[in-house]
Amino acid sequence: MFLICGEALYDVFTESAAGNTLPMRARPGGSPFNVAIGLARLGSAAALLGGLSNDALGQHLVDILQREGVCPDYLMRRPERTTLSLVALDANGVAQYTFYGEHGADRAPQQTDLPALQPEVRCLH
Repeated sequence: MFLICGEALYDVFTESAAGNTLPMRARPGGSPFNVAIGLARLGSAAALLGGLSNDALGQHLVDILQREGVCPDYLMRRPERTTLSLVALDANGVAQYTFYGEHGADRAPQQTDLPALQPEVRCLH
């Protein structure tokens, strides 16, 4: 099994302003989250090791991982909030990121929270 270590968050993309509103579109992400799903889609056993919030966004991330066949055994559910990454595109289409997650669930786990590795884990990423 591949054990992918890192964050799961939401990328929030801003769209063109419409009057006094700024439409936004949220997509689940975080490179480790995406890698774990990609490996599972390729037929490899994969798990994500990381802190995920108990909030509604965190639960949605867990639901996605489970639907995609990613092993949930190494997820550490936390009371802290899900991290958001605000993505704004400049005039040239270059992304600029602002992270809202200084005290997010993905940054909260401590060494004592880490689950024991099972024998099926053969690769850490």
